[in-house]
Amino acid sequence: MPVELDRVETNFLQIELGPLGLERDDALSRLRDAGVGLSATVQPTVIRAVTHLEITDADIDEASDLISSTLLAGAAA
Repeated sequence: MPVELDRVETNFLQIELGPLGLERDDALSRLRDAGVGLSATVQPTVIRAVTHLEITDADIDEASDLISSTLLAGAAA
C-alpha cells in the first residue's frame, strides 16, 4: 500500500532490515556505537526510530545520515 505523506502524522519510523541482510541485534548495536539509539519491534527484521519535540530538523538530518551509512556499512560487511 502506498504511503500518502501529506496525511502522515507520526513521530515513528520503521526500518526494514531484511533487504540489507542484517540481524536486528547487530544493526542496533552498530547504530548504538555510531551514537544513534533506535529500538527493536516485535518484528524480527524491523527496527524503530522515534523523535521527540526537542529534536530539530538538523538532528534528524544527522541521525538519518548516520543510520544510512551505518546500516549500509553493516550490509556490506
